[in-house]
Amino acid sequence: MIYKTLPKIQSDEDQIYARVDEDDICRLTCNEYNKEFQQWLRDNKDSLPDDIQAKIDAGELTIAEAN
Repeated sequence: MIYKTLPKIQSDEDQIYARVDEDDICRLTCNEYNKEFQQWLRDNKDSLPDDIQAKIDAGELTIAEAN
């Protein structure tokens, strides 16, 4: 499973991320506050897909501390 950045329709919209499972089917979309997405970010912080890493590098996405 990985997450991908979906294109924004309007620039003022929240960024939406799609979870893509091993069979290449998107079964979930979420924003950056989704607990499962944040856990995935923490678990994969050293090998994130380029589009997600670019958001982090630009300061547009933050990996939250675990609760």
